[in-house]
Amino acid sequence: MFFIQATLGMTCLMIAIIFFMAWKTLGEMPYALNWAVAFVASTFYWLANLAVSWFPNYEGYWLTVNALGFVSITLALRGHCQRTNCSRLPGNLWPYASLAFAVVFWTTIVRPHAGLSAAILPFVAAITLLLSATMILKHRETPRPAEWAAAITMVIFGLVQFPAAVFAYGLGPEQSVVAEMMFSHPTVLVIPAGFVGMAMFVIFMLASDVSGDMKEIAVRDQLTELLNRRGFGEQSTIAYATARRRRAFVSVIITDIDHFKTINDEFGHAVGDDALVHFACLLSKLRRADDIIARIGGEEFALVLPGTDIEEAISIADELCERRASSPLMVEGRDVVMTASVGVAVISEKDTSLADVIARADRALYRSKRAGRNRVDLESSQKIRAVDGSLEVASSHGS
Repeated sequence: MFFIQATLGMTCLMIAIIFFMAWKTLGEMPYALNWAVAFVASTFYWLANLAVSWFPNYEGYWLTVNALGFVSITLALRGHCQRTNCSRLPGNLWPYASLAFAVVFWTTIVRPHAGLSAAILPFVAAITLLLSATMILKHRETPRPAEWAAAITMVIFGLVQFPAAVFAYGLGPEQSVVAEMMFSHPTVLVIPAGFVGMAMFVIFMLASDVSGDMKEIAVRDQLTELLNRRGFGEQSTIAYATARRRRAFVSVIITDIDHFKTINDEFGHAVGDDALVHFACLLSKLRRADDIIARIGGEEFALVLPGTDIEEAISIADELCERRASSPLMVEGRDVVMTASVGVAVISEKDTSLADVIARADRALYRSKRAGRNRVDLESSQKIRAVDGSLEVASSHGS
């Protein structure tokens, strides 16, 4: 028992250091700090179990280890709340932990009941573990493998705590030495595997979060928060393959801000950045569930519209122009005139990849610019807009 508890104390201390280092080096995530402090509390919990003889009485020892236990499990649950942005639990968990500790105090000092006093901590631990596992699995639509592993370990360990609490309560008001050994020895033998296993999987989950964040950074434009060229390439390839498999339409819109250099020269690069963000917001407001939007160049943006034919794509492009006209960029109380040219293309039987559709939309964009900018145009091999606003086969008009 001594060596098991000493090993647990040292293990908790090392895990606390790992979480503290993760907090310090990976962007000071608050949940990592909470987990670090939780394992510091667990370290003192196990050290206190080793130093029973140092306490003036048994009651002082018992209240101390329970207080440390409640601090540890509350901080752990709080960390999972912060990581998953949980809104169903109250923001302040300490009143509930204090209430649980008050029950332990009452059943230890005021109305002693050894069984009930011993049952409270494992019962609360079981509830917090199951709540933590639920939050982890509901955090995202498809949990990552590390999240599944952490949640399953918590569920197993939490379910073990329930019978431990029931058995502890069954020991009765006057807990004998034999009964205490029957309760404490199996519990301590089970705890190391569960405790260390949970910690390792939570560390693995933290590493998985960092990996996911790094991947997201790699495919996102940091200014507009849209996909960058790399992310656009990955997602548009999937969209093209899906369209081919389903024999469905997919359209592409390429657009850029007209005379963007003039905005930079007249107002400065900070306003130029604001213009890009403003234009990205206009695009995002048009986005439907399956649409892909990206910033693929300096002031050039792309939209891939799955399940959208040429007429629908033109309608979306027109709506973009209307939104741009009705939502000007404000700089120091005055409007900054910002127009955009737009090129549209739709998938055809001759296309071997979405790059072919993008190339046609890009050519349509330059047709729009050559025609005077601030307009929507289509690639010449498909259709163009007639004078009355209808779409006609482009071959009858030349290229």
